[in-house]
Amino acid sequence: MAKIITGKQIEIIGHIPRHKIVKKVVNAFINTEYRKKGKGIKFTYPVEILKGGNQLFIVRPGHKKNFDFKVDVLEDYGIGKGSHKEVAADLRKKKRENKIKFKKLFEVISEIYYCSENDVDEILNKYSGLERLFKKGANVEVILKVIKWLFIMEDIVYWDNEGRSFLYNFLMYASEETNRKRYK
Repeated sequence: MAKIITGKQIEIIGHIPRHKIVKKVVNAFINTEYRKKGKGIKFTYPVEILKGGNQLFIVRPGHKKNFDFKVDVLEDYGIGKGSHKEVAADLRKKKRENKIKFKKLFEVISEIYYCSENDVDEILNKYSGLERLFKKGANVEVILKVIKWLFIMEDIVYWDNEGRSFLYNFLMYASEETNRKRYK
């Protein structure tokens, strides 16, 4: 059985550039884990508070060594385990439901992608009513907070390469109806 150590909350809000986000998250890992390494140890970090009081966590180690992590997505969030493909499938559902509303949702995803605002709650206040636009798929708040942390994970793992642009381009391409079969 794995020993689980919970680190301090990692808060990424406001306009923070990508490189500073990476530094903040990696330093949080180092500060928590440097004396507690070993086989069978898992680290969890609270990263977002969801409406209703649940928390979103990231978990280390991820699939790869280094500073990789997984976003810990609970089954009742409605997006499976929160894989790239499952997030893209959820976005396709939303796009099929209403293409015009979906454009607004993707504008918000773009705002998170460009780090112009990293606080999803602040973005949802700015775009009031966005959470209620879609009946299908995961709650908009949950999907945006998961995407935010998937962007951060990609930035850390692929720091020397494309980082978050890999996921952003994947979501944009995979949400197209014509590409549906390819990304199921």
